[in-house]
Amino acid sequence: MFERFTHEARAAVVDAQRHARRLGHNYIGCEHLLLAAASADGTAGEVLRVLGVTPQAIEATTLRLVGAPAEPLDADALADIGIDLDRVRRKVEATFGADALVRRPHRRRWRRSCDPGSGAIPFTPRAKRCLQDALREAVALRHTHIGVEHIALALTAMTDGTVPGILRTIDVSAAQARVEILQRYRQAG
Repeated sequence: MFERFTHEARAAVVDAQRHARRLGHNYIGCEHLLLAAASADGTAGEVLRVLGVTPQAIEATTLRLVGAPAEPLDADALADIGIDLDRVRRKVEATFGADALVRRPHRRRWRRSCDPGSGAIPFTPRAKRCLQDALREAVALRHTHIGVEHIALALTAMTDGTVPGILRTIDVSAAQARVEILQRYRQAG
């Protein structure tokens, strides 16, 4: 399927991983794909931004809905009650070894795991389905390629998960976004 992705669509998928990593998430979800699509140059990104689906709005809403890594706040909260997290870490490492607090990836035999050294972050099942739906969008439009527009159409067609919540919070109609994206591509084509 990825061989049908345009250069821009591949770049958007890579950007989704970059956004996930920057937000401290250990997965690539549809919210990261939406963030990448809205950040992309080109018609789909432009339409999303004009409608108010801006990278800033998506990121702020994602952090509200999904959250961000809480370790700095947790460390501050523990310090407030007299627990020095750095001291606890040093004691654990002294007792159990230097790698005692390093999280090892959970590996399952039936699933191909990613090498933590490669920097790969796994896609959520819903994000994988979204990329498959992008292929369906392209086929429905009789396109031989999968572009950012198809990813955006697949995202705006979602009825469950984080993306519908993000769009509702931003006060953007997913149906209207779909119509606008399709109209712009029909005008261009």
